[in-house]
Amino acid sequence: MPIFEKSTAVKTSETAPKGEVRIAGWLLFLSLLVFVLILWGGVVRLSGSGLSIPDWPLINGSLLPPMSDGEWQAVFESYQKVTPPSFVETPMAEFKKMFWIEYGHRFLAALVGIVFLAVFVRGFRNIYLRRQVGAHLIFAAILLVGQALLGGVVVKEELKGELVAAHLGTAFWFFGVLLWMALKLSRIEGAILERSGRKGLVLLAWAATVFVFIQIVSGGLVAGSRAGMVFNTFPKIGDFWIPPAHVLWSSVYQPAINNVFQNQILIQFFHRWWAFAAAGLVIWVHVMALKVSTTPRARLAARGTAVFIVLQIILGIGNLMMKAPFGMSLAHLATGLSLFALMVILTYEIRFRHESQPARYEAAAA
Repeated sequence: MPIFEKSTAVKTSETAPKGEVRIAGWLLFLSLLVFVLILWGGVVRLSGSGLSIPDWPLINGSLLPPMSDGEWQAVFESYQKVTPPSFVETPMAEFKKMFWIEYGHRFLAALVGIVFLAVFVRGFRNIYLRRQVGAHLIFAAILLVGQALLGGVVVKEELKGELVAAHLGTAFWFFGVLLWMALKLSRIEGAILERSGRKGLVLLAWAATVFVFIQIVSGGLVAGSRAGMVFNTFPKIGDFWIPPAHVLWSSVYQPAINNVFQNQILIQFFHRWWAFAAAGLVIWVHVMALKVSTTPRARLAARGTAVFIVLQIILGIGNLMMKAPFGMSLAHLATGLSLFALMVILTYEIRFRHESQPARYEAAAA
């Protein structure tokens, strides 16, 4: 089937009212806050700070951090009850560092919630905003509440791998919805919506974005289950290109579906090879997007995706072979988040061309 078809274009050169563009700015600011929050969550995981505050949402009955030696000791004893035996002898000074990392993560999450609440209220008080992004705001609110509750469950369940992955995936989803709304409320003057001419290309962009999202969630599962530590060879997994079926789907895990969440070999195998499937789609979209007339934002995003997908694969292989050093692991997360952001931008913008550019339609077989 053709990727490009003869189109019916609809001019959307009118921009959002000036006052509403400010809301787009706030949504972009909120997206940046969530970007930082996700990276900070990576620091929490990599530093082993996730259980330094074992209570949620309070800290020994208070929202405030410990103020006295007695309060610090009480929180420290709560931590010792849930931490692995090898961490029980953690010095108080080291524990305090971990505590502040986790507390900072919670504080920033609360700040995101407050800013989003202000944007949400403003959105539903304004008829234009309600019409444009009302449904998106409701969905984002559901994701935010779910994410907060999931964060509590992650702590209560002592960082189970599948919950860590779900927590990461929900954060990325929330980030994507915020970014989509910011794009929608900051339309480029002169943008022309291609109603039907790019259905194939838009679907391809959506598919690539979904593949990247799945790869990110599987990365959360790798991190949460420590699957990255079982084999640190590449391209083979130990001696195998493809481990035996009874290893990938082991009877040790019952019920069998638990292989998906607990079988470290299966988790690593999926993550390392799904990356190349996602990369193939991203490069395909990159090539096709640069063949059509589109907006400057779309062209910039298309170029960025090619750079970041290559960088992400290099970091992923390095992370695997070097056993996930702190800096490289955090860079891997940041690059994945940047790639996801670029895919969201490209998927939104690829539907438009600029009125200064002629329409071009190149037939290409799918």
